[in-house]
Amino acid sequence: MDEAEDQKPRSATQTEEGALGGQNPEITFTEKEMATQAFQNIQLRQKMARLFQQYRNKGPEPIFKKYQVRVTSNPHAVKDKISVTVTKKEKVVLLSVENNGTKQVYFTLQTFDFVKNIFTVRDCDGNIIKAINDHLLRPRESYKMKIHFSSDHSGLYEQLLFFKFERGHQRSETFDIMRLLEVVRRTPQSKEDSHAGSKVVKRFQTTRRTPLTGCETNLTPVVHLRKYTLPKNIENTEELNRNLEERKLNWRNYAWRFHLLLHLEEYEICAALMKCNRDEVLLITHQSENDMLLLKADDILNNCNVVLTGCDVLVTPLNEQNEMEEKISYKGWVEDVNEEQIYLRFDEIFPEDFIKGVRCKLVFLLQRMPLRMQHRAAALACKYGLKGLLFPVGQHSTQRSCLMPVTAKFVRTPMLENNPEQQKAVRHILARSAKPAPYLIFGPPGTGKTVTLIEVIKQIVLTQDSNILVCAPSNSATDHLCEKILKENIVPHEVFRLYCLSYKVDKIPEIVKMHCSFNPATSTFEIPPKKDLMSYKIMVTTLQTAGRLVTGGVSPGHYSYIIVDEAGQAVETECLIPIAGLLKPLSGQVVLAGDPKQLGPIILSTIAQRNGLGEQHAYSVCQCVKV
Repeated sequence: MDEAEDQKPRSATQTEEGALGGQNPEITFTEKEMATQAFQNIQLRQKMARLFQQYRNKGPEPIFKKYQVRVTSNPHAVKDKISVTVTKKEKVVLLSVENNGTKQVYFTLQTFDFVKNIFTVRDCDGNIIKAINDHLLRPRESYKMKIHFSSDHSGLYEQLLFFKFERGHQRSETFDIMRLLEVVRRTPQSKEDSHAGSKVVKRFQTTRRTPLTGCETNLTPVVHLRKYTLPKNIENTEELNRNLEERKLNWRNYAWRFHLLLHLEEYEICAALMKCNRDEVLLITHQSENDMLLLKADDILNNCNVVLTGCDVLVTPLNEQNEMEEKISYKGWVEDVNEEQIYLRFDEIFPEDFIKGVRCKLVFLLQRMPLRMQHRAAALACKYGLKGLLFPVGQHSTQRSCLMPVTAKFVRTPMLENNPEQQKAVRHILARSAKPAPYLIFGPPGTGKTVTLIEVIKQIVLTQDSNILVCAPSNSATDHLCEKILKENIVPHEVFRLYCLSYKVDKIPEIVKMHCSFNPATSTFEIPPKKDLMSYKIMVTTLQTAGRLVTGGVSPGHYSYIIVDEAGQAVETECLIPIAGLLKPLSGQVVLAGDPKQLGPIILSTIAQRNGLGEQHAYSVCQCVKV
């Protein structure tokens, strides 16, 4: 897409005043140049008009029926034209390219702007898209974008969006989809017009509820989180497996290797989710919550080997009376799963038809945020030079550090007096004797790993002026840690439990409610600004939600200690999420606690499993203290 040059179409009068009268020194076009430019614009407009008219004559239905590919928008397109009337200078139009078929497709986007510097195309993260070329859409995948309109002047503005698709063996099938975006920019005529517009908006909003995922966040993104889309050759698993076996894990290929392992795992998860899809299934609304649909678990879980909680879902009611009508789909997420039912939550409030049950098409979609966080962690590990953490000099060097005398300040307590092994662990962690390698506390369940961690936190608070980040893979394990810290009365006013925005309020322990991101006045979760988050001495959160601290730009080195409990239940890149970007390896100490002999994380990809995705590399390199 060309860079914009001129925001406002000039009238003949304005042009002549600027060129001949010299009143506007910024306009330097000669009459000949302006005439040439105007003629070229007219030719382009005529060409695009003919092309768009030819496309409209075909109609969109044959394309969708044949290829199951479509471009949807908000506002909706009528006869391929998206018409918007605005009184403000800016407007955002949402577009989604959706592949509902069974074959993968590639698409390229071309845009034609008849007036420059008016429209910009951005992805969901707000990044400007200069071009989209050969973007792969696998079955059931979609690509979302935003068209940003901005103009200080009234008028009619148009942008033609030209999507070219390729599909099939050797991409031999080709087809096009076009959308004409037409924006009428007006100045408000009267207060009555403004009030009329606001009434329309209110009527529209009564059909939707405030989404849980749209809760208040005051944490401004600083560190970018990329998409990390699947590579085009991901289906060639044999070749990828050979590459992994030929290039054994080392520091130089660390990021490449874990990116590939995560891609292989994502590919298998998507394949498993596709087996859970249903062309027809009965959905009913919850008795007391009409933004939730219920589904019998037996219909899905019998052939399911993937965790559904947290996945996105796409529900399309089946309209048997009018099959030609474009079907409306609702996008939500799996909030909970038990032995009897699957609970699907949506932003929409469903009509009364769903009370008795509606036959629907159901599609499960992977929520990619956790994988994207892990990809970024692998990349940041290399950027911030965590070689000493991930590849300690040797097993014996770390064991020797456990035998060296330490001089860190220490407060004697009854718990430590009766357990010399735990006392040794606490002393070495306080001295940060293992850094840059992680200090490991391992042992079977019930041996006191968590008790040792709580004592470590207490000793750090009593003897040092240091900030501590405490994490665990699951919310239940994290809540357990937070409860223990608060019950020990370790600076309770400086303890903060950071929850993800979609967490269920009724699962928060009572003792934690006054120390977390839940606002009882508004019954919503809030993410405080960075300054507030950095004011707490002890931050407690899950490995995944810790990624928000990285995104928000909390500075590396702010936390002198990063403690991860139940580390054996997480893959290595999950444990890296709070470490890569927040740790200064030469000054900070990482503590990992867990049982490496316990059943670890579930890995669906046999290639990824065989090549180490389910292993904690640190456990095999620097085991230190067993409790």
